[in-house]
Amino acid sequence: MSYRFVNPKFRPFAFITLTTLRLAFLLIVLLSAVMTSHSVLAAPTGQSDAQDGQQQTILVRFEAGSTPEMREALVAQMGGELVTWMHQIDVAEIRLPVESMADASISSLSLPSMASEMVTFAEVDWVVSGMDVPNDPDFSDAAMRYGFDHVQAQDAWTITTGAQEIIIAVVDSGVKLDHPEFAGRLVGGYDFINGDDQPDDDQGHGTHVAGVIAAGLNNGQGVAGICPNCRIMPVKVLDENNIGSWSSLAQGILFAVDQGARVINLSLGANVPSETLASAVAYAMENGVVVVAAAGNYGSSAPYYPAALEGVIAVGATNQAGTRWAKSNFGSYVDLTAPGYMIYSTYYDLNNLYHGYTYMSGTSMAAPFVSGVAGLLLSLDSGLRAEQVTEAMIVGAVDLGPEGWDAEYGHGRVNALSALLSPALELATEIDTGSAPADPLPANQPAREVKVFLPALGNN
Repeated sequence: MSYRFVNPKFRPFAFITLTTLRLAFLLIVLLSAVMTSHSVLAAPTGQSDAQDGQQQTILVRFEAGSTPEMREALVAQMGGELVTWMHQIDVAEIRLPVESMADASISSLSLPSMASEMVTFAEVDWVVSGMDVPNDPDFSDAAMRYGFDHVQAQDAWTITTGAQEIIIAVVDSGVKLDHPEFAGRLVGGYDFINGDDQPDDDQGHGTHVAGVIAAGLNNGQGVAGICPNCRIMPVKVLDENNIGSWSSLAQGILFAVDQGARVINLSLGANVPSETLASAVAYAMENGVVVVAAAGNYGSSAPYYPAALEGVIAVGATNQAGTRWAKSNFGSYVDLTAPGYMIYSTYYDLNNLYHGYTYMSGTSMAAPFVSGVAGLLLSLDSGLRAEQVTEAMIVGAVDLGPEGWDAEYGHGRVNALSALLSPALELATEIDTGSAPADPLPANQPAREVKVFLPALGNN
């Protein structure tokens, strides 16, 4: 069955020429002075230092035929340092001298002429951030479970509670590795902030997201996730201030794909597009991975990335009344909505008021509902293609606005039971899945060593 989207996503950006890059550098010092209030980052007060750090790095994509020697020669002529090489998408993260960035003159920042024959694009390595609004109100049982009621999770569990072989990557601030809700159901991940194989959460955002997806069921404590028997791959790309960069995010996506994730949850982003990010997302889709992203928390119709990238399932947030949460983004790129306001889930602080749980609000909390349902679908039939998983969720969505797709709710609010019973699955009995995903890592085992170096994003 072929499904045609009502709102086909536009190409998110024009080709960034070298001339554009030079002009961007010329403006960057001026922009840094007002960056905390700039709509591109929409960062909370105190996060401008993170952007200052990111002014030191650029992302450059080389032609596939370029050799290491050619790349090294170009970096040397730029007076820079190769930080990371993302071989899957031929992108280099290059750190330029701080003094060059301070001068910001066109002559000192122009790429050498030899770049014209080997560089496809170049762009600034922007800051990205998680999308949550923490809160600690009094709660009751009904308040804790309302999101699960809205998506009919308990009814869906009569069909499947997920399968261990389905791995969902939480590319975020990490996961509390010793949280009892995830005991025995974490696979090896990686920390792209600190450069090690212990992606522990020092912020709380990623642990909360992971709980919505796959907190344990019938374990006598706390809450349950949408796909409680699926496994989680923690990939840390956000620091203790919930801040990261396009380069760390791209590396996290590439890692998750190569390590066998079937679903990638991206509860983060920024208002500026990135060719590097788009290449990483395209790599995931080429390998049959379902990519789900938060639509943004600005109450705006402006595109938010990576959610606005073509093929990504962009998720807006609803509230207890089943209407759009006021701060949830909307617009042409939104595909689905899910509960996102006052969601109760796991937390990295086991000694807080709720003893390892808390309430948070945001499209960050809505996206994992959709990722969890995608996990249930793949658990029911692991041979489903990514587009069939998307189609089943869209066909099964509860239409909340005007009939059909609309800018407020996309195709509607995701419904776990309806997705599992979707007629879209009836035609998926004979499919060609292409190349099989990489073998997943054993539960709670460290990932293979990855040599990376990321510049500091600032101290707040």
